[in-house]
Amino acid sequence: MHLRQALRRTHTRIALTAVAVASVLLLAAGLTALRANTQDNLELMARSLVYNVEPALVFGDKLDAAESLARMVRDEGVAEATVWDARGNVFAQWMAPNWLPCNCGHQLARVLGLKVAAQEVRASGVVIGRVELSSNGQRMLAFLLWGGLALMVCMAASVVVGHIVSRRIHRSIVKPLQELGRVARAVHRERAMGQRVPLADIDELRELGEHFNALLDELEARQLHLQQENLVLEHKAYHDGLTGVFNRVYFELRLMVALRQAAQTHGRLALLFLDLNHFKAVNDNHGHAMGDLLLKAVAQRTQRQVRDADLVARLGGDEFVVLLLEPHSREAVQQVARKIQEAVQAPLVADGGVVLQPSVSIGMALFPEDGQTMEALMAAADGAMYAAKQHFRAGA
Repeated sequence: MHLRQALRRTHTRIALTAVAVASVLLLAAGLTALRANTQDNLELMARSLVYNVEPALVFGDKLDAAESLARMVRDEGVAEATVWDARGNVFAQWMAPNWLPCNCGHQLARVLGLKVAAQEVRASGVVIGRVELSSNGQRMLAFLLWGGLALMVCMAASVVVGHIVSRRIHRSIVKPLQELGRVARAVHRERAMGQRVPLADIDELRELGEHFNALLDELEARQLHLQQENLVLEHKAYHDGLTGVFNRVYFELRLMVALRQAAQTHGRLALLFLDLNHFKAVNDNHGHAMGDLLLKAVAQRTQRQVRDADLVARLGGDEFVVLLLEPHSREAVQQVARKIQEAVQAPLVADGGVVLQPSVSIGMALFPEDGQTMEALMAAADGAMYAAKQHFRAGA
């Protein structure tokens, strides 16, 4: 069951119960007052009849007594009026016509304990008869019927009012909670940390929304911090810490993917293995700081000679590798290698006036001509690089 339905049902029950209890109490109080009033009216009417039927009893005029009864009690809610003589015989009697299939009013009067009003008729201090009146309970029955109808009308009005109030409750209580649930689901399922809960009008719900939004702010900040840390860690995991180009781990992953795609599409790849000449002499003569500076320069100069889609990586020490994707021909790969050699051979001026004249030996291997697996292709490129370095040494 939804909260909205529960609140509406609870409010309707409370309203109906309150109306029912109040109506029952009002009906009980009204019946009690009406019973007392009816009893007083019967007693008063009985005393009035005593004065009217006294002459008829004295002179034995039954017809006059009957007419007096009918005239005085016909419209006064009396069920039965009887005049008894001194011997206890019925002298005159009047009974109200019963229009209902059962004498409900008379039964109601008996249930409520309405007594028969009795008054003695005296003449010169001597009892000559007695007058008795009983109520038909019609007024009390009508009061109950109208009260029941009013009760049903009040209950219907309570249902309508309860529906209106429940709509207001929905806007002030249920809707803010629904918004809170919606944002919580979005954060849980979609990791949508940027969403926030609208503030409600009710103080407690507004405070809850403010705390929830503060929690989301903190979670969003932590998520951003974790993302930044992950980027840093990912960069460290796949990049060389000295030169900033990719490292051997990332190069081998990219090479495996590139080989798989090239095999499926019948594409081409090329590897260039680079090895600096006389790098050990630079470290020995000028120190490792100068060697690190040279490695950074070689990485930057090589990176500028290839396309953005190509990859430059440092395998370790003074060895670099270049992965060329979809080269047009072997001649195009050779041209890239010559451009890299020319860029690397530019003099490098370091702090303190030291000038280095770097050079690099490059070995080349193409897929699929020189190898169709990563190991075969790298071995071919490494072998070509070794041959180029031997040629450089022989020439030097």
